[in-house]
Amino acid sequence: MKRMQGKVAITTGAAGVLGLAGVRAMAAEGARVVMMDLSPTVHERAKELTEQGFDVTPYVGDVSVEKDMAGVVELAKDTYGRLDVLWNNAGLVSADWILQDTDVLGISRDYLMRTFEVDAVSVVLGSKYAIPVMTESGGGSIINSSSVEAAGGDLALFAYGTSKAAIEYMTKSIATSFGHLGIRSNAIAPGLIPPPARPGAPADSHRLEEAAPTNMVRDSQMLNTVVGDPADVASAVVFLASDESKFITGQVLHVDGGVTGHLPTLSDRRKLTGA
Repeated sequence: MKRMQGKVAITTGAAGVLGLAGVRAMAAEGARVVMMDLSPTVHERAKELTEQGFDVTPYVGDVSVEKDMAGVVELAKDTYGRLDVLWNNAGLVSADWILQDTDVLGISRDYLMRTFEVDAVSVVLGSKYAIPVMTESGGGSIINSSSVEAAGGDLALFAYGTSKAAIEYMTKSIATSFGHLGIRSNAIAPGLIPPPARPGAPADSHRLEEAAPTNMVRDSQMLNTVVGDPADVASAVVFLASDESKFITGQVLHVDGGVTGHLPTLSDRRKLTGA
């Protein structure tokens, strides 16, 4: 359909599972994409996409460093002459890092601040430099990656959930302040998205490996017979990046199978009724 033909996008965290899926989806719809990631593997991912006929440009940088965020916006403008979409997707989500995120008593100040720098401050820095260039292009779409963790309290993930809640406020504030310039700002809050299976592993083996946490979350989904896929998030990104959502701003789109849309007794009621 080429819903993003002629548009230029920046994606942060572009070498990760969700970021790469979103980049591929936007590029398949005609967008030219600058792929930013802290990992040099972003060059390999960009090379693979280029060989498949997509127009992408890699950029290695730290989203929590102002000069790097200014640099990626400058690269987009210098390379493609405009900027239409910024997907603030980068975040600290490695297993080693997330397992340290307990409750307010268990995390250190340094851990909290680093989480905020990467997950939330990056949204401020990216938007700060992207908005003027988007305005020159006639407007644009900022998409921020939140999470269902922002929707309510939890027993752990205190730093992660708090940073995502901050992102949702930033999303609405940016939408309010710059709507008159044609800038739209929305967030995506994914639910359970299991990682892809390891190369050579049996189909759906990752679902078996993560059976306990997967089933725990799935029991609370309205759509409790399925789990999410990176393509589900990518489709939401394309929608919010394209003109199909031109009258939508200041919103949080939950891509979560319905985890956040019901009373907390859903799982127990299903057991009682046999549903």
